[in-house]
This record gives sequence, structure tokens and C-alpha cells, in this order.
Amino acid sequence: MRPLLLVPLFALVACSTSRVHERADVMDGLATGGAPGAAEQNRSIIHRATVQLERDEPEQGPAQAIALAKSHGGYAQQAMTQAVVVRIPAERFEGFLAAVPALGTVANKSVSADDVTDTHRDLKVRLDNVTRIRERYLELLQRAVTVEDTLKVEKELERITLEYETLKSRLEGLEGSIALSTVYLDFQRPVRPGPVGWVFYGLGKGLKWLFVWD
Repeated sequence: MRPLLLVPLFALVACSTSRVHERADVMDGLATGGAPGAAEQNRSIIHRATVQLERDEPEQGPAQAIALAKSHGGYAQQAMTQAVVVRIPAERFEGFLAAVPALGTVANKSVSADDVTDTHRDLKVRLDNVTRIRERYLELLQRAVTVEDTLKVEKELERITLEYETLKSRLEGLEGSIALSTVYLDFQRPVRPGPVGWVFYGLGKGLKWLFVWD
């Protein structure tokens, strides 16, 4: 029997990589040349928010926040004594934030939107490419007729499989972050100044009036 030749496979891999880049270029063209608003609708965005709230019973805040998250299709990722991390479906993220003031007085809020469209698209293209290469190696393994051929294919298959699992895990994690927004809610008891504190509060107001007129 003639030994199995791996050279044709490497040629096919090179051609596949070239086609993958062409496919990515086509996708870029479609994203930029489509109908108005199409690009924005097809973006991959990771939404995050951090909200600090004040209420008289902060220890009851996390449970109420979890109930609010569930009413918006979300769930609690981590719960603490006076804080909670909830995951909310991206399409209901704004609605959830609009309902958060019902949990207490908002003392501070920060919201971020991270555009990961390019990373998302690149991971999908790379995973598709590696998947097809892995399938070819599996076919070659079935056709291997010598121990030497089998060992060569198994070595390459092991490397490709590791890359496949890594890319798959990264893509699943990224898509999970895109689909489910993360909101951190921190509850604190409001700070009320004592008699001396009110004096300094009044002085501060007076100084502001001297220098700044609304």
C-alpha cells in the first residue's frame, strides 16, 4: 500500500483559508452597503450597567431586584447581602433599567455598550473554517492504511480539535454576553447628616450661591 499523502489536504486547507477571507470581505460589503439602518440592526453589542441605589432596608434590595429581573425574562447570576448581579435579555435591557428606580433612589448609574461585531464575525468565520478542516482530517483518519499515516493524521487532528474547542468556547461565551446584558445593583442605606452635618450642608449651599447663580 502507498502511504497516505497529506500534501493535498494542506493545499485544500490553504484554499479554504483564502475562501474564508473572501467570505469575510463579502460580509463586510453587505454590512456597509445595505439599506439604511441595516448595519445598526445587525451589530453585536454587549450591554452592561452598574446602579447604586439608596433605600432604608438595603438588605431587602437584592431579593426585589431578582424578582424584577425575572419579570423581564432574566435571572440572578450572583446575589450578596446588599448587592446582586442579574442577567437580562438584551432586548429588554432598557426596559429593566427604566424600572430599576422602583427599587430605591438611584444615587449613581453607569451604562456601557461595547460593539463586538468584528470580533463576533471573525470568530464565526474562523470556527467555520476549522470545523471543515477537522471534518477532512476525520475522513483521512478513516482512510489511513498504515500506522505512520494514522499517527500523522491523529497528531494534526488533535491540534485542530483543540483549536476547534477553544474557538467554540470563545464564541459561545461572546454570544452569551451579547444575548444577556449584565446589570450590577448595589444597595446602600441613605446617609442623613446630623445637626453639625446640616450646618456644613447649609454653608456649602451658601458658598455655592455666592459664586454660582442658576
